[in-house]
Amino acid sequence: MESTAAIFITGATGQLGSFILADLLGLTGRPAHPGPIYCAYRALSSFEQLEMTATFLGLESHTLHKHPQVHWIPLDLLNNHEAITALPAQDHQWEIIHAAAVIDVNKGTSGSNPNVRLTEEVLLLAEALNAQHFTQISSIAVMGNTAALDEETVLEVADFQPNKSKDSIGTYAKSKILSELEVWRAHQEGMSISIVRPGVIVGMGPISVSPQELWWRLWHKKLPISTDGRTGMVDVRDVAEIVGRAHRERLQGPFVAVGSNPEFHDLLCGLRDALGRDQKLRPLNRDPWLRRMRTLDSLKHLPVVGRFFGASMRIMLFSRNTYNGESGAALLENGYRPAEKTFQEMGRAMREALEKA
Repeated sequence: MESTAAIFITGATGQLGSFILADLLGLTGRPAHPGPIYCAYRALSSFEQLEMTATFLGLESHTLHKHPQVHWIPLDLLNNHEAITALPAQDHQWEIIHAAAVIDVNKGTSGSNPNVRLTEEVLLLAEALNAQHFTQISSIAVMGNTAALDEETVLEVADFQPNKSKDSIGTYAKSKILSELEVWRAHQEGMSISIVRPGVIVGMGPISVSPQELWWRLWHKKLPISTDGRTGMVDVRDVAEIVGRAHRERLQGPFVAVGSNPEFHDLLCGLRDALGRDQKLRPLNRDPWLRRMRTLDSLKHLPVVGRFFGASMRIMLFSRNTYNGESGAALLENGYRPAEKTFQEMGRAMREALEKA
């Protein structure tokens, strides 16, 4: 058996996963992982994100998906038995970075999200491989407290809230909470873990995928409103650096990856300006719209439009939580990138992609 561990990455063809892969390969100025890297991909997966990420980093477009250190394994992650057969399990010691996720924040509270089952299957794979370390990409969606929506609060690393009201939590947040709980259970049984909780990740990639929906809507002037709610945001490159260091040094965390906490209006204006668009955004501020939406709460049971009137939508639009990202900052060599720098650099890449579409 080789002394250098192999890393298995899920979600490597996605936005964050592609930057994590670049970091592990030493293409972003940090030490490269010396062993082989195995990446899962589905039959319908495209390498477009990997090509765009490589070009963004100033590399040849094929650098990431054709790198000699990287091995692409076609498999269904929802079947750990298929994965254990596809990987050369006996040839290496193993580590896993689980970055795959289904993002459906606009779905509301109805339906289900496969992220929990996906995490369960990857944890079973880690157990079968006797993995030395497991890194989970979680989300600030798992964080909260008992403060009323009207209040402004600062959320710390310890503010993990696995018991949020079912009426006030969307399918995505619920899936990330339950997924993180599964990882903590594995840790209690002896697994070495790292957990990173990114905020809203601002990056670049194919315009047809969900992480780029805000870019697409602003480009096509299909986002007419904004609010004075607040969220945590972070540059995709900073998240990749935090994940890379946490994994290499086996730092447990959790690490909150949030570089700034802009109001939604400022976030949307920053993205819009970076695209060179001039759409005016109509502000729907908490006073009086939070009160008005509460009076319409009974409409949440209506089909199709009901999701716009429930508690989860009010939280998404008007929450004023601030996320303390100091735990993540401690793993960054030069601290978080300023939001304006992120907007401009990512916006330039997205503008080129949108102009070509």
